[in-house]
Amino acid sequence: MRAATADPPTAPARSMLKRLFDRQLLRISPADRLPSAGAGEKDEAEPSSVCLDGMVRSFMEDGVGGEKAGHGGRYCNCFHGGDNSDDEEDDEAAASDVAETIKGLVHCATLRERNLLADVCAHLERHRAAGARRRDLLRLVASSLRAAGHDAAVCVSRWDKSPSHPAGEHAYIDVLLPAASDRGACERVLVDADFRSAFEVARPTKAYRALLQCLPPVFVGKDDRLRLLVAAAADAARTSLKKRGLHLPPWRKPEYMRAKWLSPYDREAPPADAAAAGEDAEEEDDGEGPGTAA
Repeated sequence: MRAATADPPTAPARSMLKRLFDRQLLRISPADRLPSAGAGEKDEAEPSSVCLDGMVRSFMEDGVGGEKAGHGGRYCNCFHGGDNSDDEEDDEAAASDVAETIKGLVHCATLRERNLLADVCAHLERHRAAGARRRDLLRLVASSLRAAGHDAAVCVSRWDKSPSHPAGEHAYIDVLLPAASDRGACERVLVDADFRSAFEVARPTKAYRALLQCLPPVFVGKDDRLRLLVAAAADAARTSLKKRGLHLPPWRKPEYMRAKWLSPYDREAPPADAAAAGEDAEEEDDGEGPGTAA
């Protein structure tokens, strides 16, 4: 009988505690909530025992629901999930700005560059289908461009080791286009047959993968446009690696990337057999060959 008479008085207290719990949960605004203790913890919609204990003490001290419940005057932090949506939105906005910048730089600046790009892509497709790879592919494309009337050659840039990046070399093609006017100078146009792959990084973020698709697989243009494009893409690669918690390798630093195309270079002369073939053709045009005279 004593147990039966003792149970009813506890029911109002439990109901009041539940109302206090619900009121505290609704009153806490996102701005008042403190960051979660660890980024790797699972988000749970249940309060910890420490916070419940603080709420009970506050309830006992303030009566029917004090104005504040928590530890040391702070609101309960148990329901904050450590949401980083604002940071992710900022990252996506920044990546979108860089993507727009890159989109404005990838297009050829002149009609002559666009026509040259079309020729280069056609020669690349043909020689790749025949099995050409790497440096041989560049030499074959340069030879095809020369056959089409362009002053084209393979260039090999080299740079020394520095405190920020190692030494290296890079091969590409350059084409010397005739001056557009009588007073102008010839234009040096750079051709890189595998441009996009130079900016691939480990574990790229979603934003960087989308940005990478904006880069042209084949670049044809002058060095001033290339400089701006490399700066934007290299900075985006650094941001992607930092977001993944990865170290920026020396061969992905902006200064190393610029060195690939903007360092001192050697321009390869046409192969000796091609020059000899041209001389033989000239001799045949001059007249009968030796040994044919009566």
